[in-house]
Amino acid sequence: MKNKKKKIKRKIKWKSIFKILIIFIIMGLIYLMIKIIPTNHIVVKGNNYVTDEEIINSSLYQDYPCLYCVNNHNIKKSLLNNPFINDVKIKRNLLGELTIIVDEARPLFFNRDKNRLILSNFKEVETNNLQGVPILTNYVPDELYEKLINGFNKLDKDVISLISEIIYDPWKNGDVVIDETRFFLQMNDGNHVYTNTIHLDKLNNYIDIYATLEGKKGTLYLDSSSDKISFSLF
Repeated sequence: MKNKKKKIKRKIKWKSIFKILIIFIIMGLIYLMIKIIPTNHIVVKGNNYVTDEEIINSSLYQDYPCLYCVNNHNIKKSLLNNPFINDVKIKRNLLGELTIIVDEARPLFFNRDKNRLILSNFKEVETNNLQGVPILTNYVPDELYEKLINGFNKLDKDVISLISEIIYDPWKNGDVVIDETRFFLQMNDGNHVYTNTIHLDKLNNYIDIYATLEGKKGTLYLDSSSDKISFSLF
């Protein structure tokens, strides 16, 4: 006689199926809850030059869609089109609050030759708002222009606001160029300053130096490696 094959009955593991089903239901409920959470409040942080309204309008949340309707990548991509914005961080909470934290570039000076506002990230902006920034009045060779921007990046905002005009003014003795990196600055207080791309950071001491002048007007020479401050009266 042939051996009869025994049929093996497989038991359905209902407990495991039920657990998986519960997990899917919970995930579905969480997904639906996320989708229906409204955006109740938008907070903007870190901005000094771009308004809250501009940031909100560029964030794809100007019409207050649901809190998670727009992903972080798309928000950042849209905001980074603004030349003033270097980076963006997004935070959300279940109370419907969206927080947008921006890292901004600083305006350094207005380039009259290009008719553009120059930012600390080297981007250029067309604007009529020149409040608080000096004006570069003449052409600067490319290799020095980059150094000028890097130098202004190291200056305090308050010091930059004290400068009225920047003039590229190489130091010459006849036909011999002694310092091709020199600049002449007209200050808002009436003083003049000579500096160069090597020692531009000395301008961060200008407020302290001004206090020692006791109201006298003249020309400061900050283009030397010497620690001594040279000043000549008008």
